[in-house]
Amino acid sequence: MEGERVLIVDSETRIVELAVIKLSNAGYWVVTAYDGEEALEKIANNPPELLVINYKLPKIDGYQVCSEIRNTLKLQNVPIILMVDAQFDEEEFKKTGVKVNDIIVKPFTPKTLLGRVNAQIIKAKVLKEINPLTELPGQTQLQEEITYRIKDGKLFNLLFCDIKGFATFNRVYGFEQGNQIIRFLAKLIQEETTKIAGSVPEIYHLGGDDFVILLTPGPTEELSQNLIAIFDREIISFYNEEDQKRGGMVVTNRRGIVEQWPVMTLAIGIVSNEERIINDWLEAELIGFEVLKYAQSMPGSHYFKDRRRS
Repeated sequence: MEGERVLIVDSETRIVELAVIKLSNAGYWVVTAYDGEEALEKIANNPPELLVINYKLPKIDGYQVCSEIRNTLKLQNVPIILMVDAQFDEEEFKKTGVKVNDIIVKPFTPKTLLGRVNAQIIKAKVLKEINPLTELPGQTQLQEEITYRIKDGKLFNLLFCDIKGFATFNRVYGFEQGNQIIRFLAKLIQEETTKIAGSVPEIYHLGGDDFVILLTPGPTEELSQNLIAIFDREIISFYNEEDQKRGGMVVTNRRGIVEQWPVMTLAIGIVSNEERIINDWLEAELIGFEVLKYAQSMPGSHYFKDRRRS
């Protein structure tokens, strides 16, 4: 493997030591924790590519740690291998609603653990290539395509799309409703890009509510206007009746202060190499995030195009 970060969480020192030796020798970057509180702290500071965790832990149990991960948008797709023992009750586990990728029963050999870890890491890499929610390619493919086009001297436009207020909506309404918003935006982009004559736009889902549209120079501003108009017209239907009437959500923040959150809006940042030289994907991405941030700073839905010239 290529140094993927694996977090091992168990109160049994011997289990942790054997896991560290076997996985480290296989090329993994192994981090350890001995209780649920320590695990959450390390996950927050530096999220792992994979979590191996005992369901029985001091301070905070393994189920709660797994639940925290599954309820954090950026960590939803982290593979989890749950370590259990002979007392494990599968029916009780199902009632928790916690979703894990694999279950390994103690006692197990280090070789068995390595095999399970390898399988989940490989599977996660495959899923990163195609987003399971939208079935769209991700950042790896986009980076490869941009690198190819720059090397070949081809002109391109990039539309970076992001939903303002999505994280709060996701927290209040739940992840399933949030996933419906993501599917809605993916479908909207697909439908509108097919209307562009003489071009075959490519759509990439970078994760969460972040999308990028890659197309040859053309009516990018018209496309942005259409996306925004339809998004603004239809997004209200995803709110409950009470929030529709008030024009947004009323949310109590962590400090106990009640805040008004307006209906979600769409921000689009447009990047092009027609008038300026873009040397690589990282530069294109940096410009994209810069113009997207500017669009996000405006009230309501907006698009903003980078018009600087080399």
